[in-house]
Amino acid sequence: MVDYDVIIAGAGTGGATTAYTLAKRGHSVLFIDRKERANIGNKTCGDALGSHHIHELRELVGIPELPNGIVEYEVNGIDLIAPDREHRLRMEGPTTTGMSFNRLKMGQWFVDIAEKAGAEIMASTRVKKLLFDDGKVSGLKISQEGGPDKDLTAKIVVDATGATGVLRMQMPEDSPMERQISPEDRMVAWRDIYETPDFTFDTPDYLDIYWNQDETLGGYTWVFPQGKNRVNVGNGVMTIKGHRNPKDIQSNFVKKTWIDTWGEVKVLDSSGGVAPIRRPIDTMVEHNFMLVGDAACQVNPIHGGGIGSSMLGGAHAGIVASEALERNDTSMQSLWDYNPRYHKSYGQKQAALDVFRWFLLNITNEDIDFAFKKQVIKASDLLDTSMTGEVKFGAGEKFKRLVAGFGKIPLLLRVSKVANLMNDIRAVYADYPDSPKGLDAWIARLGPIYDAAKAA
Repeated sequence: MVDYDVIIAGAGTGGATTAYTLAKRGHSVLFIDRKERANIGNKTCGDALGSHHIHELRELVGIPELPNGIVEYEVNGIDLIAPDREHRLRMEGPTTTGMSFNRLKMGQWFVDIAEKAGAEIMASTRVKKLLFDDGKVSGLKISQEGGPDKDLTAKIVVDATGATGVLRMQMPEDSPMERQISPEDRMVAWRDIYETPDFTFDTPDYLDIYWNQDETLGGYTWVFPQGKNRVNVGNGVMTIKGHRNPKDIQSNFVKKTWIDTWGEVKVLDSSGGVAPIRRPIDTMVEHNFMLVGDAACQVNPIHGGGIGSSMLGGAHAGIVASEALERNDTSMQSLWDYNPRYHKSYGQKQAALDVFRWFLLNITNEDIDFAFKKQVIKASDLLDTSMTGEVKFGAGEKFKRLVAGFGKIPLLLRVSKVANLMNDIRAVYADYPDSPKGLDAWIARLGPIYDAAKAA
């Protein structure tokens, strides 16, 4: 006999959604977190979420309505601002309408609904190592404050430990699951939350994202109002060779450019964090083992947001795990459907945006200013790309705008190249193998596309 049907390491939004989905279907579920119960959900975050993610989750697994007190301000759009700070693109649409929320309250609520569905939460607990039986995952060794280590067994273990992927890294060397991810596929960030009694934000329902390749190479600065006199402001950069420390960027560039202009401010919180920014892990399942959230690299590669996609991953993981448990078969093959299900809903777009990330890394402030000023790219173009992972330039109005931008022929050629590469990788993801046997051949098709993207 095993102790639980499923043990989930990590009680963030991805892990808690998985727990909720499985418990609601009648399975015995334990989810574990190293934080104290009252502090689960308190983490570095932009504290913003598109409403469409909540709608998708409700349709998939029937989560209840968000209670009052979690949503602090309604968001109606995003302004993308050029390095010259004179030109901006306002993005308004279904994926940019959402909410600014209280991160701790949101995390606590997700744990609450999982508990009410029947899951058991074990807080202030560390997962030390995976347990194996005949080469397959069989449980976890855990450590609680003041007590001895304890072994717990389960039919399925889910790694939702975040960007570190603590359990994923313990998989055997011969596992087809990636254990490590490249430093260039991570973003490091720093953010502060302030009250601004001397400054009032004119449009607190719009979030500002600033591009500046000289200051935040491979990333951006964000200014997310949380009402008229409160703001979440931070920056994130890719961890490529020679990258700057985001805390230093915050202290110098961000403070001088924005924070110092707001008069006296009251610091509510300051912290840093790390997030993966790449395509999903190539297979998010192994025998008796699944990945969810940041551990599965379920994060948007462009802006580093992962709450909505982690919830989506948790819902799909929970559904597939439940079906496998009902078949009494938790092999890699039986859990395999989690991969194509996630890719169809988000992973395919995520991979295309990963390709686009390398294009953005290699453009200059001058290129961005030019594209914004000449309207070579419009907000609708970027919104379409963010929603679908496609860049489309046909023979109509968009093509005419490209022609108008011929002063930057090298840039336009690169835009065309990256658009083709994004379509190529979407086609590869649409052809994801229906069993583990096809995984190696499928992975081999990704390499040339990413090599070309990095050289674009």
